[in-house]
Amino acid sequence: MATSLPNDLPDFERPPVIETVLSVQFQPLHDFRTAYFGLFWNRIRGAYPSTEERLALEPALEQFPEPARRRLEVQFPISERPPLPRVWYVHRTGNELLQVQPDRFIRNWRKTGDGDTYPRYEAVRQGFDRDFQDFQDFLSEEEFGAIAVNQCEMTYVNHIVAGEGWTTHGELDKVFTVWTPTSGDFPGDAEDASVHARFPIRSAAGAPIGRLHVEIQAAIREADGAPMFVANFTARGMIGQSTEFFDLGRESIVKSFAALTTPEMHKIWKRRR
Repeated sequence: MATSLPNDLPDFERPPVIETVLSVQFQPLHDFRTAYFGLFWNRIRGAYPSTEERLALEPALEQFPEPARRRLEVQFPISERPPLPRVWYVHRTGNELLQVQPDRFIRNWRKTGDGDTYPRYEAVRQGFDRDFQDFQDFLSEEEFGAIAVNQCEMTYVNHIVAGEGWTTHGELDKVFTVWTPTSGDFPGDAEDASVHARFPIRSAAGAPIGRLHVEIQAAIREADGAPMFVANFTARGMIGQSTEFFDLGRESIVKSFAALTTPEMHKIWKRRR
């Protein structure tokens, strides 16, 4: 795992990152029961004193080539047990969050106040490795055995708020390089816009091992009604046997973010290289 920023990666003093998510998906723990959520909480409760429940996430795998889309059918699964939830364990600071379900372990860092500073990937990754190892130790002690990771995923969530470099959603071209405004009266300035693009992530040998998903959406900040763009960069894939994909995913996200945003915004975010 990298412990410092590689020299070939873009670096910003004031990046617009408001959340990072590191996640591993693994073969389902079929014997996992609701009680184990509580047992794991007892283990980490000093640092994560509160919990919440959410619906479990569906499995997500990047495949090459992609399988043909199946016809949608209504299915009624038969089971005597209700589906297990996804449990949030919220850190006492409110900035960190663990999420656990029978086939997923996730760690979030979230900006919750204006004074919060993004702690950088190296610190986020170290926190993930520590907590994921603790979860694996817990499973071993409960005799689940070793888990089999089948996909890694990381997401950077960026909130780019109007007022610095741009004013309205029609000025998408001032923020992102993927948009070129038209000249003349038609169709005129866009009221808003959204972008969804996928890019293959390749190994050093050129083989596809994952995908980068980029989603850009016009939005309004709830706190004050200011226009903003929400830009999510998600890298998902798999190399090795565990979390080796994370460093490559981070590289893909950071370099693509720099390539898809304008030099003018780089000055505002104080790009250092």
